[in-house]
Amino acid sequence: MAHRRWSEGEEDTLLTNLTSLVDQGVWQTNNGGFKPSYLGVLTNEMLVSFPRGGINEIHIEAKIKKWKSDYRILDAMLRHPGFGWNPNENKLVVEDEIWNEFVQDHRFQRHFRDKQFLHFNRWAYCFVSDEN
Repeated sequence: MAHRRWSEGEEDTLLTNLTSLVDQGVWQTNNGGFKPSYLGVLTNEMLVSFPRGGINEIHIEAKIKKWKSDYRILDAMLRHPGFGWNPNENKLVVEDEIWNEFVQDHRFQRHFRDKQFLHFNRWAYCFVSDEN
């Protein structure tokens, strides 16, 4: 996976462009995923917005995979009894007792508790139908 530190502006622009592709409806496959050519479109859009950013398809693909993974994890957590969502802070809400029990079986997800997920709703729009 290509590691790259993204600025807030870059992430926002990428997500705006991804959302636009979803809105157009022509870039998604029958199962809700994206057609392979979407990466080229997003790369071109990012080049227009950040000509010296050095953002290429590998970076975009890695960022979208990370977003999709985080979305799916959060979505699964929110289906777990006792978990909720604070829309003002864009964070999970869960009592300590429930959380402590949950992380015993899901230790790799423990960093999700106090983290803000500012783009959660936009991720849901882009990835909710992408259930492979």
